[in-house]
Amino acid sequence: MVTSSHDGGIQVRLEHVNPTSIAGLRAALAGFDDESIATLLAIPVESVRPTLRLAASKLASALG
Repeated sequence: MVTSSHDGGIQVRLEHVNPTSIAGLRAALAGFDDESIATLLAIPVESVRPTLRLAASKLASALG
């Protein structure tokens, strides 16, 4: 595998994204329903979609 200094920069930026946010996004991408994601994240079901939108925004910013 070839890596570059740019790859290291991405890794550093991703470390600033909340691991809970990443877990929520992974669960959503894996097909978990809102109730399951809520349980995983220990949040109310009605907070799942806004939480995932915020997590996606943070991830996009980190990847810049």
